[in-house]
Amino acid sequence: MRAGFFQRLTGKAPRPKSKEPPGIWFHAVSVGEVMASLYLVQALASSCKTRGVWLSTVTSTGQAVAKAKAQGIQETFYLPYDLPWSVRRAIHRLRPGLFVTVETELWPNLLMDMRAHNIPSALVNGRISDRSFPRYRKFKALFRPVLECFDLFCMQSQESAERLVAMGANPAKVHVVGNLKFDLSIPQVQETHWRALLGIPQEALVWVAGSTHPGEEEVLLKAFLSASRSFPGLYLILAPRAPERFQEVETLVACLGVKIRRRSRPGGKEARVILLDSMGELAQLYALATVVFIGGSLTNKGGHNPLEAAVHGKPIVFGPHMENFREIASLLLQAGASRSISSEQELVCFLEEILGKPEEGKKMGQRAKEVLLAHRGATRRTMELLEPLLGRNPWA
Repeated sequence: MRAGFFQRLTGKAPRPKSKEPPGIWFHAVSVGEVMASLYLVQALASSCKTRGVWLSTVTSTGQAVAKAKAQGIQETFYLPYDLPWSVRRAIHRLRPGLFVTVETELWPNLLMDMRAHNIPSALVNGRISDRSFPRYRKFKALFRPVLECFDLFCMQSQESAERLVAMGANPAKVHVVGNLKFDLSIPQVQETHWRALLGIPQEALVWVAGSTHPGEEEVLLKAFLSASRSFPGLYLILAPRAPERFQEVETLVACLGVKIRRRSRPGGKEARVILLDSMGELAQLYALATVVFIGGSLTNKGGHNPLEAAVHGKPIVFGPHMENFREIASLLLQAGASRSISSEQELVCFLEEILGKPEEGKKMGQRAKEVLLAHRGATRRTMELLEPLLGRNPWA
């Protein structure tokens, strides 16, 4: 059964204590949106000490990451299905004073019910992708009433802001603040500890392939085998995006005749392919990498966040499909901090270049970190725009 089915169907949101002032309902659909929002959630919780912050997600993985990493929240729950009775019950149980949703989560019944109760709504870290924009524009007449429910739009880029206005948003409510994903913390990772835990020698070269999708692992493994001929001590940490694919990927690797061991299981120290079958560790393990591959980019999935590797100062490679992070990927490419490849052979050539020229890899990684640091500040700018909405009490 799908995670949170009955909670979503019945709209069983948390019920704050009766004397508490109206809190903030913060919605982040899954892991990526939760991770991007951590600093903003913390800032809201810190700024509104008398008002609770409740965080909803759609996916179980997003829920798990929110519970583990989101500081200052009162509770997590599953977003109700966008059915009139589900959203109505959730709103009446939670009685929020502000609704904040991340990126482009547009739920008509939920937003219109918020508007009917005079609850201000804000969209933060907004992005209108190349894929979704034609559809939104085609059905502009349907989306305009939904966009009218928002009091504030905080967009990642000028292009997304212009697209939103073209969809029918009020230009006076649309602001370009930058991307929250740049406001990652700079973690202190004990690399020696992680290498010992994973059985990787301290001086060994490590390739981390993060958030991979079906159709990518076989290409990556073949590239790993090719690169291993020149660099026989190379290790590969393979992190599939979906937990339900762990067994599938393990079987695939074994069928190619490659020894593999899982992060969750002891033993098998001779294997140089490590399957990361855990949640919440990938961002730290990028610190071990000599080079990083960003998954979801060889297949048409739109890619994943390369800044999680950039924050550690690592050279980055990805495929041609980085549509979900187009601006970030473009900045990294322009700075010479990453490389875009479209074939297994190009990937092998890049690996051999970086592994064979460690100083060049370090320079690329440093440029990646410089790009990250130069574009921080979206959390602060978003908070400044949210402040006027925090003073309202629609339930007074």
